[in-house]
Amino acid sequence: MRSLRHLLWVALLALALSGAMLHLRIHPPSPLISDIWPNLFSWVAVLLVCPLFLFRTTAVLGVILNSFLAYLGIIMMADFSISITLAGQMKTMPGVSFFGWLLETTFSDISVLVGHLLVGLTLYRVIMMEHATEK
Repeated sequence: MRSLRHLLWVALLALALSGAMLHLRIHPPSPLISDIWPNLFSWVAVLLVCPLFLFRTTAVLGVILNSFLAYLGIIMMADFSISITLAGQMKTMPGVSFFGWLLETTFSDISVLVGHLLVGLTLYRVIMMEHATEK
């Protein structure tokens, strides 16, 4: 079980780091407040959420914060894609080429975030099962 726990923790950290670096590329640091939030939340996932999963006593805080940040990111990225589609700012519209439109949305970023959420939930379950078998 311990090797599975460590493997899931590394996967969680890798997904969090990739999300943080992706946000730095898409939203480079600037004085605009709208560029600060995505970077801040993604680095909170790296620097706070992942270390919380290292200990059984703080794992519950980790899973709660991880889930909150993931749902927030999913909602915000989906809202962004829907907004720019309705505003007509997409190069390809869904009626012309659905697959082309899907590639231009944040669907791939949302998929990575869903994976991050599921790895965090699975890691929490493994930590709790590990604790139950120790008794």
